[in-house]
Amino acid sequence: MLKQLQQTLGTPRVIMTINVVNADGTVTATTASGQTQRVIGTGSAGDHIYVQDGWVLGTAPDLPFYEMEV
Repeated sequence: MLKQLQQTLGTPRVIMTINVVNADGTVTATTASGQTQRVIGTGSAGDHIYVQDGWVLGTAPDLPFYEMEV
């Protein structure tokens, strides 16, 4: 039942910080918890971005935030 709910809701949107802008149209970004991921999209080093399903959705505000698992 939990898997059905997760499929219905989709993957969560995550706020990340861009570390490296790659020449192939991707960026390497890090979450607040330290997980690094290479995602498709553009931006500048130091930008906060929204990421979902491996894609940059857009720029995120530079506000304090907390990640917690439920």
